[in-house]
Amino acid sequence: MKRKSNYEFKKQTGMKKSVLVIFILIQLVCRAEYDSTYVLAVAQKYAIPENVSNGDYVGTWLKTYTWSPAGTISFSIQQNFKNAFSISSSSGLITISDATKINGKVVQQDTLINLIVRTTDSGIGYELDTAKIWIKENSYCVFIDYSQGTNGNGTRLSPEKDLDDITFAAGYGYFLKRGVTIYSPSTIPIQLVATAAHPTIFAAYGTGSKPRFEGGGTTNVGFSIGSQFNPDGGKSEYLHFYDLVMRNYGSVACKTWRPSRNISWYNFEDYLSGISAGQPVFSLNDQTYADSLGSYQMEFINYLSDSCYETSIKGGVGPLKVQNAWVRGRIRFCCGNDGILKHVYINNTVGSGGSVQVRGDRIRIEDVYIYNGESKGIDITSAGSASGMIGMPDSCVIKNTLIRNSGGSSITLWATDSSQPDPRGNIIEDCLIDNSGTNGIRVNSSNGLIIRRNRIINAADYGMYLYSGSSNYLIDNTDIYYNVIYGSGTYDIYCQDDVGYELYNNTVDGSINLTGATTETVRNNYFKSLTDVETASNNLDIDTLTTANHFQNYAGHDYRLKSTAFSSIDKGYNVSLSLDMVGTSIPQGAAPDIGAHEYKTGSTNNFPIQSSNQERISIYPNPTTGIIYIHFDNHNKSIPEFIKVIDLSGRIVLKKLVGKFLKGNREIIDLSGFPKGCYMVGIGNKMTEKLMLY
Repeated sequence: MKRKSNYEFKKQTGMKKSVLVIFILIQLVCRAEYDSTYVLAVAQKYAIPENVSNGDYVGTWLKTYTWSPAGTISFSIQQNFKNAFSISSSSGLITISDATKINGKVVQQDTLINLIVRTTDSGIGYELDTAKIWIKENSYCVFIDYSQGTNGNGTRLSPEKDLDDITFAAGYGYFLKRGVTIYSPSTIPIQLVATAAHPTIFAAYGTGSKPRFEGGGTTNVGFSIGSQFNPDGGKSEYLHFYDLVMRNYGSVACKTWRPSRNISWYNFEDYLSGISAGQPVFSLNDQTYADSLGSYQMEFINYLSDSCYETSIKGGVGPLKVQNAWVRGRIRFCCGNDGILKHVYINNTVGSGGSVQVRGDRIRIEDVYIYNGESKGIDITSAGSASGMIGMPDSCVIKNTLIRNSGGSSITLWATDSSQPDPRGNIIEDCLIDNSGTNGIRVNSSNGLIIRRNRIINAADYGMYLYSGSSNYLIDNTDIYYNVIYGSGTYDIYCQDDVGYELYNNTVDGSINLTGATTETVRNNYFKSLTDVETASNNLDIDTLTTANHFQNYAGHDYRLKSTAFSSIDKGYNVSLSLDMVGTSIPQGAAPDIGAHEYKTGSTNNFPIQSSNQERISIYPNPTTGIIYIHFDNHNKSIPEFIKVIDLSGRIVLKKLVGKFLKGNREIIDLSGFPKGCYMVGIGNKMTEKLMLY
């Protein structure tokens, strides 16, 4: 089970410089109900004014919504800033513990402080990640207290009474008092072009609950960002919202107009919005498909959305990036490219569309839990030629995703316009697809699709159903390997037409039907029946076996091999694949095994083992000014390992996971900004190399 940390460290003004010694250590932490890249936490972002008081809330540090605890979750600060901050070990609430270290100490318009937070699962281990705290200097802060009857001068001692009376300025921070509810506010228009170094901020100050905008069920928009009628002249850029709540907006809670960009929402919550008007809660640059190749980034971290009409986030021009979210609504990548959806829990979506809609290229969906969707789970589709977009999505990845109890197919690649090119280079890997209302995976158009290392169980109709149904659509060159499939209502794998299927090392406790397809190759599979295949070899029919001699627990669907599986172990055809269902390197013996699990001598779980001391690393360039490449020599196994950076005091200041150490692979580390000096780089306790940073 792989592990990833989003930890990073940057040297800040006023923070101590120290010579660093780097050790690369091994630490595996994992917890999920299926083999996944779940992480305990991600890097999280907060904003505060310079004028703070002891006890002020900064924000709440969260574990990922997709993490399933094995023990008690707790939090601590591994690396502080002059002991100015504290964190509740149980709730994750970060507060100001020494305001004197911040008040009067910020000498520039914006300052970023990085805390290193340790998130611990007592049943598993811990992880280190960054809390990025953005601080606005006093002269760029405006304070607002909606509970105050009269306007002040915008200072903390004399705040403004509402946002309506303020003329916004780019690069300023607008801080709303915590513990206050704003009833039936008017739409708040924002047309501000700021910069990455000096963004415009809307955030909270003081103590208590997040400031809450209560829309009153009207069709008013909450925040209107940019301009419908003057798109270029009225656009907004580098605008960030922190620790706010929006509730009961009948229409859109937040709307951005193209070409606004670099807008972000951190620790943001919304409830019961978009219902009256049938609108998404967030409508982001979705006015035209003409900008589909543009770059108008939108970002969410720690987002909570409960009870909307259908859609929580409708992202137009991308990239749209969503990390660590819990939503009861659809998330749509309508036309932008390079989007990211990671560590997201999507529950009880309604409507005919997919819980996640993908229309852009290079969308990455990873560690996502989709539960009880009324229709499809993930829908990869096109907007059609009339939109001006070209083709179906290409080069998308669905990885380590759990889709359970979908009303329709759990994953679809579905072309809607025969004039559009087929989708190319998409990958579905390491997923658990359970109890699909129709099919586990349904495809009507693809080229070069890879479906690997998935577990597809209890689909009402087909586990995998690939059928174009028309000469206008093609399904070409599909690779299906190292999957476990059982419990399908009809066929577990049904490839009904088109060419170039390769089915290798699948454990199918049911039927494979390739009637209508051509140039298929089927090798190293278990199945109960195989129909109409051109080339087949080294397969085994489960019905002809003594299953108790082959599988660890056949009745319990544990298809790992026993040492007595003599007709399977080393009896496969060499199809040049490197990893089995759980990451075991192939082959373990003279030849590959049959089925989705490679047998490992002396192991009953087939999980990867740690690298031996004979494995080495080489580093270049050395000396270096910052960027180094670590090359892994003689690494023939696959194992997730942590890279850690430790200073002379023993504090960990960088931690990074490399998921697979394979021979010939390399990893990049950026030491730019670290103090010059001599470092030690290594993997494990004995594999070390010296490095000079100059």
